[in-house]
Amino acid sequence: MWWSLVVALELVAAATSPPKVSHRVEPRYTREARANGIQGTVLLEVSVDETGKPGNISVLSPIGFGLDSRAVDAVRQWTFQPAVADGKPVSGTTTVEVKFRIFHRRFDPAAEERRNSFNLAVDAIQRKKQTPETIDSLRKLAQQKYPPAMYLYGRLLDAGDGVAQDRDQALRRIVDAAKEGYPSAMFDTGRMLMEGRRLPQDSEKGLELVRNAAVLGNRRAQFFLGVAYLSGYGVPRDRERANRNFRLCATVGESPCQVQVAKLLLENGEREERDFLQAIAWLELAAEERNDEARLILDQERTPLSPQQISWVKKLKTQLVQKQ
Repeated sequence: MWWSLVVALELVAAATSPPKVSHRVEPRYTREARANGIQGTVLLEVSVDETGKPGNISVLSPIGFGLDSRAVDAVRQWTFQPAVADGKPVSGTTTVEVKFRIFHRRFDPAAEERRNSFNLAVDAIQRKKQTPETIDSLRKLAQQKYPPAMYLYGRLLDAGDGVAQDRDQALRRIVDAAKEGYPSAMFDTGRMLMEGRRLPQDSEKGLELVRNAAVLGNRRAQFFLGVAYLSGYGVPRDRERANRNFRLCATVGESPCQVQVAKLLLENGEREERDFLQAIAWLELAAEERNDEARLILDQERTPLSPQQISWVKKLKTQLVQKQ
């Protein structure tokens, strides 16, 4: 299924035959991935020059736990037979699989097929290269009750993006994905229940869904709860809970969350030097992501720092954000 999507994405162009792998180097597992029993297949798009040397490499279907970069590192050491056009070697692009398996541990190839098909469809949509085959793949995955596809296909139906708009079917798809525990769908459904928008109002059930989505790592849910507890929107005001939710999304690199954590630190009337320096570290992280509010606050708050303080901030920045 996913291979037809690769063709649809025109990953191989202007060549009679695409590049072919002639020599592989096996990837190395990360300690974190092995400890968590992570298995799967990383799909990579590889540009190959006319000599068979790999160039630019993009991740189409990631696994995480450091395995994506290990896959890229391995493929950089591969050699290829170059693409051929009119009987001559030319540069071209192809897609390769890098498999990670743990001996004696069960692996579900059907589940991996669904995951890769979905990721390729997402990549096509994000690059605005979706085709009818892309949408059909999503529809089939949704029919198979694959929650990420149920949610995304529902969003496309809701917007009429690439498919005929059908808001009633879209709502059913999103709600069904929420029932299957898909965090993005849980957040959207929770918000609709809290606001009585498109669903009968049930603030308690909606808040529970949003909270569960936040626990499962949905960044929108984490930011929403941070704002809600800070402002008292639908919940009692609670700065500590607001801070905890903002920190959840701040540590995974969400700059608006980083700004909010910094502001809470700066607004603490009893703040100590370490709180101030941590706030500066959060703001610098957000500013590096081109967050204008972070830049503005830094201009207002940052006094000349001593060399030792600068060193502390630099160290804090490496500690505050989780490695992806």
